[in-house]
Amino acid sequence: MLGSLSASAQTILPADQATLSVAQRAQRMADYLADALRLNTRQTAKLRAAVEKRLDSADMLGHLLFASGQEASSAYENVDYRYYADMGKVLTPTQFHQLLQLDEPVAPADAPVVVQRH
Repeated sequence: MLGSLSASAQTILPADQATLSVAQRAQRMADYLADALRLNTRQTAKLRAAVEKRLDSADMLGHLLFASGQEASSAYENVDYRYYADMGKVLTPTQFHQLLQLDEPVAPADAPVVVQRH
């Protein structure tokens, strides 16, 4: 699933990000997305709640032991599914498409290459 939390949950956060609470991380993420998606006040409030729920759920899953990797992956995909379902009720189709693009992980082959000439 796009933007899967299983990948982001394994990402090492910068020191300042690692010390932030779920609510603080959700606020930062919601502020960024509200600006990027040009959300109105109502949409921003609902987005922030959905982001906090998503991050809190991922945080809780991060503390659980799963019988298999497939079981863990399924649990994270369920969190993502609920998040996108909530967002689909709040965002316009264009905003939702932009959200999916912003959440899409960049594969190494798709990453921009910077060439420096000396």
